[in-house]
Amino acid sequence: MEDDIDQENGIKITLLGNPGVGKTCIISKYIDDTFEENEESTIGANFMEKVIKRGDKEVLLNIWDTAGQEKFHSLGKHFYKDSYIVCFVYDITNQESLDSLKATWYPDLQKYGEKYTVLAVVGNKSDLYEEDNLADEAQAKEFAKEINATFFLTSAKSGDGIEKLFNTLADQYLSPEFAPKAKEMIKKRGPSFSVKSKNNKNVQEKKKCC
Repeated sequence: MEDDIDQENGIKITLLGNPGVGKTCIISKYIDDTFEENEESTIGANFMEKVIKRGDKEVLLNIWDTAGQEKFHSLGKHFYKDSYIVCFVYDITNQESLDSLKATWYPDLQKYGEKYTVLAVVGNKSDLYEEDNLADEAQAKEFAKEINATFFLTSAKSGDGIEKLFNTLADQYLSPEFAPKAKEMIKKRGPSFSVKSKNNKNVQEKKKCC
């Protein structure tokens, strides 16, 4: 990416989905390698930051965890701004959480989100894959195909698929296909990500809430 868009705010990644699907747990596992079985639902939104290496660059990920409760949906338009990577998360043991991605969360993104966005559909709790009454995975994959998203299975409990999820999305964002679109949007709307020198030893992970 060119120097004129190497800024301080990081690549903004937003996780969307119903309460209880594991958005907070996914982020906690990725950032701190921790898992809380009874993680409390997010109120409003919070975000965490992590620096990763992609090729010869260090990239700052600014990962937003949004509340799934209906009463917070009106805040969505504020969180979608400058979010050029969006993950739609559902619980593989809960069909309703999958249905809501198509009925509620994707229409919200279309209404409030950016023109160009790297998308993922994430089936979380893959450690429960042997349970009865699983959500329809074929439907999830078809939905991902319809919206030009990549489909992932993850387990915030075991960590399976978590690194792959964020590394793949960062690579897609930085790819020659998407990078020109990102540059166009950032020039119009202001900076939304940072690519730091690989020799920078002062970069630290942070956790913030709002």
